This record gives sequence, C-alpha cells and structure tokens, in this order.
Amino acid sequence: MGVFDNLMGGKRLPILEGFDSIVGANARVKGELATTGSVNISGEFEGKINADGEVIVSSGGKVVGELHGGSVVISGRVDGNIKAKENLEVTKTGRVHGDLIGGKIIIEEGSSYHGRVKVEPGVVEEFETPPASEEPQPQITPNL
Repeated sequence: MGVFDNLMGGKRLPILEGFDSIVGANARVKGELATTGSVNISGEFEGKINADGEVIVSSGGKVVGELHGGSVVISGRVDGNIKAKENLEVTKTGRVHGDLIGGKIIIEEGSSYHGRVKVEPGVVEEFETPPASEEPQPQITPNL
C-alpha cells in the first residue's frame, strides 16, 4: 500500500490506475524516462521517453524530445519524433512537430502535425535522417 492509497482510505486514486509513471499537470521534468510499464504526461517533459506500455500525452501535456512506446496517444503537444510498436494516435487536440512511426497510425481531423509518417507493422526501425544528397532538388525548366 503506497502513500496515495493511504490518502484514499486504501483505495487508489482513479488517475493513477494503469500508469506506472505520471508527470502531473503542474510538474516540469527534464531527463530520460525508461519503463516497462505505462506513462501519462499531463505536465511538461523535456528529454527522451521509452516505455514498453502505453504513453499518453494529455491535452495539457507537452513533450520536447523523442517518445517511444508500445502504443501512443497524443492529445497535447509533442516537439520531437514519436515511435509506437503498435498504435499511434494523434487526437483532435494533438499537436505534433516531428516524425511519426507506428504499426497503425490515426490522425484525427482537427489535429496538426508536421513531419514524415511511416506505417510499419511489427518491428519499428530507428528514424533515419536522409543524406543531404537525397533531399529534393529544385527543378529548373528552360523557357522554350
């Protein structure tokens, strides 16, 4: 029985159910978070998140950095690349500036994202930055 259990007379707080790590709405965290469980970000997180379970960035949450999870739901803001082994969802309140890789990707109407999208069931590869030579070159068309 933990501290929060004692506050509720032996009952768990509903917001804590199912999440191993929580960054609360008033919290600001900088660093690296690795867990075999699930994560809920309602505050601000700067760094890298790597979770085997579900990662949720709530509507008031903000992540600056890489985010890797078993499945990922973005309702807040993420400035960085996101990888999900299974499902990756950007809800209508979600804002993403970075690349998305997932087994199944859902981007709801009203959301916004800027970056590359790659749907790849199963094994998720690391993001690769294309070499400068592969970037689109301007096309010059002569006037005839």
